[in-house]
Amino acid sequence: MADNERMTQQQYEQAWDQDRLQQQEQDRIQNLEYTREQIAEARRERDEAAAEGDWETARLRNADLGTFQQQERDLTPPPQPTWSQSDLNFLARKQAFREKYGQAADNTIAMAHARAVMPRNPNANSTTNPMTYGHGQTVGTRGYYQAVQAELEANGHLNGTPYDPNTDTPGWKEIAHRYNQGRNNAEKEQDYLQKHWENMRRQGRMK
Repeated sequence: MADNERMTQQQYEQAWDQDRLQQQEQDRIQNLEYTREQIAEARRERDEAAAEGDWETARLRNADLGTFQQQERDLTPPPQPTWSQSDLNFLARKQAFREKYGQAADNTIAMAHARAVMPRNPNANSTTNPMTYGHGQTVGTRGYYQAVQAELEANGHLNGTPYDPNTDTPGWKEIAHRYNQGRNNAEKEQDYLQKHWENMRRQGRMK
């Protein structure tokens, strides 16, 4: 099959995937709206029965209320995670990896995160399930990002997403350390920023 035909088939499958996801989301929203209506009705009927002294009915409707509230929780998506600037910087460096493998890359990063924060197990050996212990790091610390990085390098291939650290997008400090002259890294960074500022002035972007 030619490459263009293969792409056409891929786009065809992606269109159906998108259609299914959209339908699932519409169903979720409709079910959530219906469940919230049932919550309001069960609460109203419980309170009315209690006001009339019909405790048997009140207890039954209160039980129904608990069931509907659980359904509401199940149908409500979890809140979006709050990303720190360090998190965003880390993910930005993995742009090539994420573009290559898409959602699978994000799943691999999530698994690396899980291993980074799991408690250590000093008694672990080759027969211990690796997903039951980890590096014991605190999110946001330097050790945490080093642990995530180590997990990606060591185990990314296990998820079908082999990770090559050489594909990372370098930060400006790394660029400065690599290409600028200076006696130490601090001077290299200062030289890099000075050259960058002068270049922006020449372009008229700064005065």
